[in-house]
Amino acid sequence: MLVAMGCYVLNDACVKLTTHSLPPGQVLAVRGVFASVLLLGIARGAWRGWKPALRPIVGVRCALEVTTALASVLALTFAPLATVSTLMMTAPLMIAVITMVLGWEPWSKGRLIATAAGFIGVLLVIRPAMGFDVAFAGYAWALVCAASLAARDVVTRRIPAAVPSATIAVATTIAVCIAGGLLGVSEQWASPGASELAALAAAAGCAALGNYALIAACRGVDLSVVTPFRYSLILWAMLLGYAIWGDVPQPIAAVGVVMILVAGAFTIQSARRA
Repeated sequence: MLVAMGCYVLNDACVKLTTHSLPPGQVLAVRGVFASVLLLGIARGAWRGWKPALRPIVGVRCALEVTTALASVLALTFAPLATVSTLMMTAPLMIAVITMVLGWEPWSKGRLIATAAGFIGVLLVIRPAMGFDVAFAGYAWALVCAASLAARDVVTRRIPAAVPSATIAVATTIAVCIAGGLLGVSEQWASPGASELAALAAAAGCAALGNYALIAACRGVDLSVVTPFRYSLILWAMLLGYAIWGDVPQPIAAVGVVMILVAGAFTIQSARRA
């Protein structure tokens, strides 16, 4: 799980390195090409054709994946890596609320309190940028990304087991690539240099390795043991943000990060016990 989270943060860092020279649609399209080729090679043996991907619920998941990817790129364009990663980790809190509202899980006072504490933490994280500056726009996109992530994961739980995971992965990756290309109609694309291409290829590779490590971490073990380690993503993001961009969170924001981390870990653990 630690390796998986590290890979995901490396993916975000590689994307962030390209966002100041390439527009969002081009980033999504180019990374999508690399990721599609990689996934098609990996999933070739498990591929069962396009028919399973034509189910409406898979289309909904693809749309949510596109929203997640675009919001993530925009968030990374405007805001520090560690802050974006922290705000994205509010997704488990949102999932807890969604599943209780839909009646899939019983109402829990403890989870509601943890969710409220987590969102107070969000306010503390974004407080240094309350002047609605460029960074605040990044924070807003990070929360849009978290909401889309939560909805995507809820929808994924409703996809029939007859639809192979490989089909879902390939379909959503290609959907993001196509969406990036369509977004390019309204953008002025630049000619990517070797460094941008290398960064986006590395991003695709890190995402693929992260997915593999995540699957390996969750098989044959008690999920309540490994799932809290998802929040190591925040530590990885802080380390990379400091190493590459010199980002250091303000004290009040650091308190908010801790609140989000504790609230999320509690929510996940209580859901496993329910």
